[in-house]
Amino acid sequence: MQNKNIFEKILPVTDTSHICSEIVTNYRIANDIKDNDFRHVYVVYGLQENQPLVFNLIFMTTFEEVPLVSFTYYLQQISTKSFYQLLYLVTYYRFFKEDEDNLSLFKDNKSTGAVASYLESTNGKLLYHYQVEQLHRSITNSTIEEAITFRKAINLKRPSAFEKAKAMLLPSGESLFDVLTKYRFRDFTLYPKIKEAIALYNYLNQ
Repeated sequence: MQNKNIFEKILPVTDTSHICSEIVTNYRIANDIKDNDFRHVYVVYGLQENQPLVFNLIFMTTFEEVPLVSFTYYLQQISTKSFYQLLYLVTYYRFFKEDEDNLSLFKDNKSTGAVASYLESTNGKLLYHYQVEQLHRSITNSTIEEAITFRKAINLKRPSAFEKAKAMLLPSGESLFDVLTKYRFRDFTLYPKIKEAIALYNYLNQ
């Protein structure tokens, strides 16, 4: 990793004095987060020409929700020249678990056949909403709206959605249910935080 400082700070959610406060406030407004929804926010940021670049925000109601392992620690374990690894880190960091190898997906790629092309950029793991939607559309020729509805039902763990997935077959004979069961890194997918990952990539590599 190049010599660029990464800072991690816990702020009151209504703080107005910190260099990142305006960014936090704008994020809260954009996402309709009220003053009393959370008490604190965990901010991961860098400084470029004395201006903050925020890479991760975790809103918390108690200090027990503070990540036990720092963002910087994980950053030191991955390739900072890999956009896809940085994207995974900024997207999933708040869901990392202390007792798991949260970076294990970078160690091996076990996806095969038709599924591999959909998961190539995520090293054989199903991480993001768009991957589920693409798989659904390729199997069913559905519209994007139908694929999004299906993906939401899967993330909500609706039994009817999983039953439908069992009947959706890839050319390999695997069902979409098989793919979801075998390749999801967690039991959910997320929107990739592309904007934050681009900012972090540029900050570390310029």
